[in-house]
Amino acid sequence: MGNLLRIGLVVPAVMVADVLLAQHLFPGFRPGAQFISELGGPAAPNPAIFNVGMILAGLAGIAAGAGFAQALEHAGGRRQVSAFAGLWVAMTGLGALFAGLFHWPDPMHRACGVGLAIQFAPLFTAWALWGRPAHRRLARFSLSWFFFLLLVLALLTGVWNVRTGNDVGFWQRGHAFLGLLWLAIAAFCLDRHWRARDLPAAPVDSEPTAEPDYAPAAS
Repeated sequence: MGNLLRIGLVVPAVMVADVLLAQHLFPGFRPGAQFISELGGPAAPNPAIFNVGMILAGLAGIAAGAGFAQALEHAGGRRQVSAFAGLWVAMTGLGALFAGLFHWPDPMHRACGVGLAIQFAPLFTAWALWGRPAHRRLARFSLSWFFFLLLVLALLTGVWNVRTGNDVGFWQRGHAFLGLLWLAIAAFCLDRHWRARDLPAAPVDSEPTAEPDYAPAAS
């Protein structure tokens, strides 16, 4: 399961690289005014690049969700809450899988919206690890990140009319990137804890071996 967790470090890089490459090979693509999904649509000159990349990232994300859940539980997290945290990560991978299998504007492409489940992964990670001294910083960081993601999602959906038709793509990318960035950081922290379990414990001497640094008093 440790290897599955480490996939969580790879998934964000694969997704970002796939989008950047597909965007670079799409002349005239406007990242602000157009959605990411259009990189795999009929107007894209090389839609297979985006779609195949999303399928691979999606499969990896589903696997990472299983490793994430077990790593959280191993770190002392609450069992059921850890399972849900892993589920939200896996659903993010499922969303990417749908995006690659059902190309925009296929009506089934809307199923990729399940990828927004990444919004809840930081909250459940914080809940799972809350009160665990060894993971206090990760729990607090994840809780703060959840509210930050929530704010960005609100702006993405049009709250306070901040979003416009010319920058909706940037908001979409921003929310996705922030969610993936949190996943990479959390997976890295949990992986360090996972690796530490295999380190040999320091030997404990039952009796001191060093000679005393004083001479016994003469009788």
